[in-house]
Amino acid sequence: MLASIKQQITLTLRQQLLNRWTGLGCMGLLALTYAALASVIIENFAAQGNFSPIWPPSGLALAALLAGGYRLWPGIALGVFMANYLAGKSLEANLIFVIGNTCEPLIAVWILNWQLKGAGYQNIAGLERPGDYLRLGLAAILSITIGTILCVIGLYLIDELSPRVLTFSMLLWWIANLLGIVIFTPFFLTWRKLPEGWLEGSRILETAAFTGLTFLAGQIVFLEWFHQELGFIARGYWIIVFATWGAIRFGRHGITLVITMTFIQAMIGAAQGTGFFGRDLQESGLINMQLAFLVIAVIGLLLTLIIYELRKSQADMKLAALVYQRSSEAMMVTDANKCIISVNPAFTDVTGYQPDEVIGKNPKILSAGLNSKEFYRTMWQSISTTGKWQGEIQNRRKNGELFTEILSINTIYGPDGAIQGWVGLFSDISEKKRKEELIWKQANYDMLTELPNRRMIYDCLHEEIKRCQRDNRQLALILINLDRFREVNDTLGHLYGDQLLREVTRRLAVFTQGKGMLGRLGSDEFALILSDVNEIGRAGYCVNSILEQLAIPYHLDGEIAYLTASIGVALCPEDAGDVVSLLKCADQAMYTAKREGKNCFFYYTPSMQEAANTRMRLANDLRYAVQRNELVVHYQPIIDLADGSIRKAEALIRWQHPGIGLISPDNFIPIAEETGLIIEIGEWVFRQAAAQVQLCRARYNPEFQISVNKSPFQFKVDPARCHSWFEYLRQLGLPGESIVIEITESSLMEAKNNVCDYLLMLRDDGMQVALDDFGTGYSSLAYLKKFDIDYIKIDKSFVQNLSPDSDDLTLCEAMIVMAHKLNLSVVAEGIETWAQFELLQQIGCDFGQGYLFSKPVPANEFNQLFEKDTVFLLVS
Repeated sequence: MLASIKQQITLTLRQQLLNRWTGLGCMGLLALTYAALASVIIENFAAQGNFSPIWPPSGLALAALLAGGYRLWPGIALGVFMANYLAGKSLEANLIFVIGNTCEPLIAVWILNWQLKGAGYQNIAGLERPGDYLRLGLAAILSITIGTILCVIGLYLIDELSPRVLTFSMLLWWIANLLGIVIFTPFFLTWRKLPEGWLEGSRILETAAFTGLTFLAGQIVFLEWFHQELGFIARGYWIIVFATWGAIRFGRHGITLVITMTFIQAMIGAAQGTGFFGRDLQESGLINMQLAFLVIAVIGLLLTLIIYELRKSQADMKLAALVYQRSSEAMMVTDANKCIISVNPAFTDVTGYQPDEVIGKNPKILSAGLNSKEFYRTMWQSISTTGKWQGEIQNRRKNGELFTEILSINTIYGPDGAIQGWVGLFSDISEKKRKEELIWKQANYDMLTELPNRRMIYDCLHEEIKRCQRDNRQLALILINLDRFREVNDTLGHLYGDQLLREVTRRLAVFTQGKGMLGRLGSDEFALILSDVNEIGRAGYCVNSILEQLAIPYHLDGEIAYLTASIGVALCPEDAGDVVSLLKCADQAMYTAKREGKNCFFYYTPSMQEAANTRMRLANDLRYAVQRNELVVHYQPIIDLADGSIRKAEALIRWQHPGIGLISPDNFIPIAEETGLIIEIGEWVFRQAAAQVQLCRARYNPEFQISVNKSPFQFKVDPARCHSWFEYLRQLGLPGESIVIEITESSLMEAKNNVCDYLLMLRDDGMQVALDDFGTGYSSLAYLKKFDIDYIKIDKSFVQNLSPDSDDLTLCEAMIVMAHKLNLSVVAEGIETWAQFELLQQIGCDFGQGYLFSKPVPANEFNQLFEKDTVFLLVS
């Protein structure tokens, strides 16, 4: 850090030192140049030995300060002193010259800075505007007047100047200094930068001719070259010809070169007593030459500026014409009668009209007739008041196509303030409008169904709630969630899923048209806003009709899908008074419908909020249930119906909540599935069951098996995780067949690819699979064949009403026969009576499970059943 600061300070000091030495060098060079130029003038052109009637150093001094700033004034003072010292002037006279000649450019610069109001006198150093020359001339006149008075009066006071020639001397001095500034200041400032293009191509010849002929003319007129041949026609006005040539063809560099070059030639000729002003030095003190070159300089510089201004003007006109012709923005000019007098090519590109088709006609030729008279009245009122107008308007192209344009109209006023016409500029923004509409639609509409999306539903619901509160009306928010949509989507594919959603949208849109706003909130969730619900029965009628419409089978390109919906209804302001709360209420009502069996609807009630809070608390507590050892596994025996012995058991989890007590899995397993905790809980149950089956095989039955239920959500994890189960069984010295995995038909339907991979790995390691709740779903034989099932478990709903002449007995027997034909074993669930037991024995059922034998009990009680050597066949 210190090194960096030191380096920065060093660089700053070096820069300051360099700037100081550079300034000193410039001052020294200026002093030498000034002294040399002044010495030449004093030696050759001093009148009466006191001063020169021509003083170019004044132009050099002012140019130096304009270009380099105030810091160079010591160089001027030193140069004046050196020149007068070399000329032999007295010390008093020298000091007067130093004061007068140094103050003169300083005062001029101060006046320029004052004229520009502190904007910087160096801004005029380029001499590119007429105002720059005018300011320079005014500053020169004032500063020269002051400097002349100081010098002449000073010389008079020290008796260097007699009173007899005081007035003439002052005039001659004043003109000499003014001429020095008028001629030499523009020269020095202009030639700081060399001209461009003088030595390129054919310009070389013209440049050579211009400089050569100018020099030759000066020699002829002022130094009497070819005097015998041309002396009788050599006149001073020749210089005006070359000054004009230089101004027109070579600009400021040319005119300043002509004036400076010929002035020097004229001075040399006057000093030698030859040429046009040969006798003036002795007779009139070169007053004629001064006045002549003052006129030439002023005329030449004015001519240069006029030409420069014209070329600027011409460039602007060309640029304006180029912009008009090549602009991508369409332009149209009308006269005071609102008739088109000019259009540009972009006008033709946008409208399709050629110039000859619209010139002389009213711009109404473009009108599409879509804007009202009030629109045009307001537009022209703005133009009349402010002189301009801008806005969007729809017009029609020549081919009849509509387009939207952004139009600007500006009034053209004459010198007298009268309206001469109007200029219209417009751009076709049709594509931009289409893109904006597309972006807006993408932001507010669902691309698949073209219904309002969640964002737009929220915005509209917010506005409707405010309207209902203002008008004291009631609003109903209906959330519609499709049942089994994911199952259909995963089974048939996403293309069928999209087709199904579009058909659902069509049915809902047809039914709800004119009743309220329909939108899609997410994958399989829709929302309907009924804005004016005076009676709650109207919402109920609407919802029942929606359920009927959605329950009709869907024909999807050769496939038939069956779908229902779960619907929740919340009312505003009865249930909630803001968007978030109302959506939350409707959502809770919809989930209640989902839990209550689907294909139904529920109104929101406060108890739903209480239930939701309870579920949330249970979810939070369940996260720590495993760590706190609050979970426990109960085992229900599975009996061999042939001999009544305990051959298997099903592991069933329970939650011993410290505050609530024993919680059934029906109440917390759905929460575990929703939160993802089912993975951790499932791993824990498996390890508990493996330890129990190890004990039972060692003590009671070497072929004993325990069934473990597997949630569909567990199949969604990495199938390779099941390898950890096999490794754990090997650590316990157990074969794969010691554990039976129980799955439901819904597991096979919701993630059949994952399940297939999982089951194949289970089979490879010897683990068996039982299909639970068989008969309640599709009971597809394809599932039994494809997924390598070992057992089917007949659902208890078929067993509970079993009697000798019942249809349930026929169905059970059919399932058993089918299973045996497929080499599958059968377990009957829910056996509660000996009659059921005997009927199942008679139709050949392999195993039984139910309260007749034992309810699910903890591991220690389950072990006691073995220790008592229980044989249920003998109990009867």
